[in-house]
This record gives sequence, C-alpha cells and structure tokens, in this order.
Amino acid sequence: MSVPRPFVAPALALVAGIALGLHGVRLPRGVAAAGLLLGASPPLAPAAFAVTGWWATERSLAAAKERRLRGDVSPPLARPPLEPAGAALAGRIASVPDPLGDRVRFRLRSAAGGAVEVLAPRAPWPLGLGDEVLLRATLRQPPGARNPGGRDVRARLAASGIAHQALATTPAVRMRPARAPSWLERGRERLAEAARALPAREAGVVRAIGAGDRGGLDPETSASFARSGLAHVLAVSGMHLVLVAFGLERFLRALLLRVDALASRADPRRVAAAVAVPATLVYAVATGAGPPVLRAAVAAAVVLAGTALDREPDAANTLALAALVLLAADPGGALDVSLQLSFAAVGGLVAWAGPIRRALPLARPPPRSWRARILEPLVAGACASGAASLAAAPVLAFHFRQLPTLGLLANVAAVPIGSALTIAATLAAVAAAAAPALGAALLVAARPLASALLAVSDAAAAPRLATIGVGTPGLAGVAGFYVAAVLATRARRGLRRLAWAAAAACLVAPAHLRATAASARGGLEILFISVGQGDAALLRLPDGSAVLVDAGGAPDGGADPGARDVVPLLRDLGVRRLAAAFLSHAHPDHVLGLAAVAEAFPIDVVFSNGAPGEGEAARVLAPLSPIALAPGDGWARAGVRFDALGGVRDGLGENDASLVLRVSYGDTALLFTGDVEAPGEAAAVARGGLDADVVKVPHHGSRTSSSEAFTRAVHPGLAIVSVGRDNRFGFPHAEAVTRWQSAGATVLRTDEGAIRLLSDGRQVRRVPASATLDPLAILRERP
Repeated sequence: MSVPRPFVAPALALVAGIALGLHGVRLPRGVAAAGLLLGASPPLAPAAFAVTGWWATERSLAAAKERRLRGDVSPPLARPPLEPAGAALAGRIASVPDPLGDRVRFRLRSAAGGAVEVLAPRAPWPLGLGDEVLLRATLRQPPGARNPGGRDVRARLAASGIAHQALATTPAVRMRPARAPSWLERGRERLAEAARALPAREAGVVRAIGAGDRGGLDPETSASFARSGLAHVLAVSGMHLVLVAFGLERFLRALLLRVDALASRADPRRVAAAVAVPATLVYAVATGAGPPVLRAAVAAAVVLAGTALDREPDAANTLALAALVLLAADPGGALDVSLQLSFAAVGGLVAWAGPIRRALPLARPPPRSWRARILEPLVAGACASGAASLAAAPVLAFHFRQLPTLGLLANVAAVPIGSALTIAATLAAVAAAAAPALGAALLVAARPLASALLAVSDAAAAPRLATIGVGTPGLAGVAGFYVAAVLATRARRGLRRLAWAAAAACLVAPAHLRATAASARGGLEILFISVGQGDAALLRLPDGSAVLVDAGGAPDGGADPGARDVVPLLRDLGVRRLAAAFLSHAHPDHVLGLAAVAEAFPIDVVFSNGAPGEGEAARVLAPLSPIALAPGDGWARAGVRFDALGGVRDGLGENDASLVLRVSYGDTALLFTGDVEAPGEAAAVARGGLDADVVKVPHHGSRTSSSEAFTRAVHPGLAIVSVGRDNRFGFPHAEAVTRWQSAGATVLRTDEGAIRLLSDGRQVRRVPASATLDPLAILRERP
C-alpha cells in the first residue's frame, strides 16, 4: 500500500514556479489566472503552487529593482541625527545576526516593509532577532557576479526583495529594550569566551558545532573540511539538530518514566515530544537559524508533533512540507547554497539510501544477531552517507567546482565523532550561557573530540586527489543528472549502468564541451578576470591551449582570488593545463593567486621579469622556477607571439620594472603593462613598438601612470582597468582615465565584471563574458 504524500507535488511545483520567476519567464495573465483556478481541484493544486511561486519571485525582483532605481531603503526618520554622516536607517532585525569577526551581518526591515542587508560593528550587548534598532550606514548596491558562473549576491538578495546593502559606520542603537533572542546571542558570545581555553583550531570547531558561530574558524580548517567532504559536520545542520532535539526527547521520556506519579497520568512519550518541540525552535535560533537548521527544525517539529498526537509522518512528505514553509516565507531562499545542499542531501537519503542498501550483495543479518547490532548499522550508515553524497554532488559541482573523493570513508569515521562532539559542545554552550567558567569545565570533555575530528578531516583532505576538480555543469547538467539518477534507481540492470553513465556525463561533460567549442571556433580569446584589487587575464589560443597573465592576490588577507575566481573559471572553461603563465612582477596582488592555480593545474612554463619577490610572494614563486624575460625576449605558440618590451630595468623601482608584454596575433595586438608608472613608461616609449589594439592600463589606473606620451604611443581602441570595487586607493584616478580617452580609447573596468574579447587576427571585438559558458554561443562567435 502506497503512503499518501500530499505535499510532495505542491513543493516541486512551487520550486518550479520560483525557478521560472528567477529566470525572468513572463507568464501571461490568462495562464497565471488559469493556474490559480486549477488549485480549486486537489489533483491540480500543484499548478496553483507553481503560479504562486512564480508570482512571489517576480514580485520580489520587481520590488528590488524599483528600490534600486529609486534609492528607497527606509522611510524618513523623525529622530535625532546620528554621527558620523550617512543614511539613517531604522527598523526591526529580521534575521538571526551572523557574527563575522568584529562585525555582524543581519537583515533590517523597516515599518514600510522595505529591507536591507546590514554589516555593522558589534554592539556592546549582542543584537538579536526582532530587536528594533537605529543606525547610520553607507548604502551600496550588492555586488553582482564578477565572473561568468561566479557568486551573484545581487541576484540572491533581489530574489528576497532586497536592493541595497548597508555598511554601518557605528554599532546599531536599540530603540527598545533587548528582546529574548539577544540573550541567546549573548550565550554564543559566552561560549566563545569559554573556548579561549582551548587551542585555536579546537576552539573554532567547538564554537561552530556548539553554537553555529564560525568566527573562530581559520582558513586552513575551513579548507580542510571542504576538501574532506565533512563541511556538513562543521556547520550546524540537520544532523546536529536531530541529535539535540531527539536526544532531549529521549532524555525527557526516560526521566518521566522514572516518576510513577507522572507516568501514570500521561503518556511520557507524548509529553516528552510536546516539550521538545519548542526546545527545537529555540535551538534553531540559538545556533544561527541557517537554512539547513530551519529545514531540520520544521521536519523535527513535524515528527515530534506527530509523536505527541500519536501519528507517524512520512519522511518525503515531511521534507516537502519543510520546503513549502521555507520557500513560502522567502522565495529567494531557493538560491541559498546551504539550503540547496541540505534539501539535496536529505532528499537523496530519503529516496536512495534504501535502494542502495538493497542493491548491495550483502544479505541483511537476522534480527538481534551481533551482525544486526554492529555490522548492519555501519552498512546502513554508509548507504545513507553515499546516497546523501550522491544527491549533493551536482550542487557541489555547480557552486564549488570540486567533488570530494574520500568523503564516504571520512564520513564513516567522522559522523560518530561529530555526533558526540555535538552533544558535548551543546551542553558546554548551555553551561557557558549561565556561567563561562562552568562552560570551560565542560569543554574539557569536548577538546579530545574536536582534536579527533580535526585529525580525520586533515587526513582525508591531505591527499592531492582528495578532491576532483570539475567545471560547473550548469542548470541543464544538474537537471540532467537528477533525471538520469532517478531513472537509474528504477531501471533494470541492463539500463541501470547506462543511466548512471549518463548522470556522470551530465556532471563532467559540459566543461569539455566548452573547451571543444572554443577550439572549433578558433581565434584568440582574451578574458580579463575580475579578481578584486589585482591583475589576472586568461588567453585561449587558436589551438585551444590556455595562457595566464598574472593571477591576482589578496595582500591584505581575505579570500584568495586565485582559489575564488581564477581556478573555478579555468575549470568551467575546460582548461586541463596551462601552456604558460606570465607574471608581470612579484607584487602580491599579481602573484599570490598563482599558488592555487599551480596546485590545481600543471603549468608547462612560467615567465617573469626576473624579480624573486619577498615574503609570501617569494614562497609562491620559488617552486615554480620562473624564467626571466628581458626586453627583446619572446615566446610563441599557435600563431600567437608574446614579446617582452620596455627599456633596461636596472635602477627602476619594482613597479617600473614590470614585464611589459605585447601579445600579437595576425594584425592585432594587446599590451599587458603590469604596474609600470611614469619612469617605466618613459623607458618603454624610448624603445618603441608599443602600438596595440587593447591595453591593460598600467598600475590599475593610478595618476602616477598612463602618461600622455605613453597613451599616445599605444593609441589603443580599448583600455582595460583591472581594479577592485570600492578600493581604498580610489583607482582608477580620473586623470588617468581622461588621458586614455583623449588617446581615443574606450575605458572598461573589471570591477563592473569580467571583460571578454575575441580576435580573429584582423580585428578585436568585445563579446559577452557570460557566453563563455555556453558551447553553442561560443560556436556562433566564429567570424
């Protein structure tokens, strides 16, 4: 007898409607009205959910666009002005504040309904969900996708109706007494204080697992858990909530059974479940209320409520109900990566764990035998982990361009440790909220568990093949994978292998198709990559090989542009190795990103200006053994020449000694100038041969570069400024931009997104950067 699942079809329809809205599909009013009317018939109700999802998403996007154009973020305030100057914002905190170092991020909703995302300094007493606050902030539009396939914060927030981000200049000021959730935030802070007694890495793990506070995690630890496939253990998610919620329910049930007076009056099982429901919601808020936690909280509440009402809910139906609740509250949540991973993993577990176990050539042991008690839980756990990993693979490939190879083995070892650590860290968090000293005492038990979990993660992340790099499969590849995987679980043995092969092809083939299309199209493709305040450009030669000129870098800390921007883009384009890499000079914002690139791809040869660099830059360059190119030296491949220009570098500063590289293909030429300033430009002008169709503007467009003599000598049609958004230097300076425009150039900037050019040897033309991920669009670019 099949189990009725009334929520599954509406949930899938709602997701489909939201997807249509996010992609700008316009539904005629007649079609939308018909879809809503069909909802009156229960069998056709999913049509109404699809229309509702589309309508809600379109409305959010339209509202965000209107506010962005109008600059409207909050109604006028009739309150005393705050200092320093900035836009005055007032409203109610609409999300659980997310601590980020010395700042905190949250959504602020005004009385009129408008919302902004706020990044503010921490307040003396922590802010909480529902607090009414007043602040002054600098408003800006959220950043869009810097590069093809990159993270698009603007689209994510717009889908939730948010058009602006607010960078607060001072901590938010409460307009009313603190609400109860702020006490939960204070508890998170007290756990962080108590965890200072632990080693730094163990403290970061305990804070993350015990309170959802990732502020103590260093980049090394985060990268280790990502490579090992254990990121879900480190982030508070469904696993942690289930342990806490159902652990509390079992504890209360056992306690009530020991009290005869209570057990005789009420069913301890139902009473314990009823008490655990509100405790589950409190735990979700106390640990940050991330999408995976909220998904698990809804599901756990349904299961516990079913226990209290003596009903047993279906797993698939419960998961669908959680999707309906979360997406109805915020359709833009569909773009949240953690939500996608959470639903994919749990959906895979529900749908495929059983079939995978039945497919194993290992009979189930007799009940109550030692194999049933010891071996079967391990086998079932491995099947569940495998099903969840399989279902999450397309999401990981789409967003992170890598798949963990040792994740299954790592999870078998790490999940029991992580489960024990969840209980220990949660108890320590509760104790620390009452008294930090008491929390520190309980953390003594958590330390060896945290150390063991770190050891498992580091061991699984250490091998070079711990992860497989893949290009994004695109939405079509993700959809194709799930269709093929569902068919594989239902097909006969003969077709099953074919379906699984098709599913694997949907993940790995798209990047290869892009590379094949680029080779078939021919020509020289140039992609100026947006790497923040730094330089990086990729050249795809007529034979399909790839060359990198600089690789970006983050000298002041923060995310590494090489790992964040360059490596994912190379994987998306199907690049398997680099024929060459040219480094203009050994400054961190040009060099540091090459470390991640060299780790991900073999590089046949590296050229530089000969400077060894200092500090971290020197450590990156040393193992690469770059070949110094003097003025007059060159290198060629597939009809493209790379010639070093400029004058003698002796006596010049580091910037002025940059490698000036002229790339010529047929009758077209590009000039890469590194960070040369006036003295280096003068030396290059004296040597001559600088004319080019395209120039990478020297030194990010500083006023000390781009001299009049240099701009006249180059006389390009396009001048590309590689620059970071809102950079502290104010680059590009207006004087430099004006000089290039006076020389006849159109000035383009990478802080507005990657810039893609195509040369057929006769002319250079700009082509859409987004088309580089579409094989058919690439083929249509043939001259």
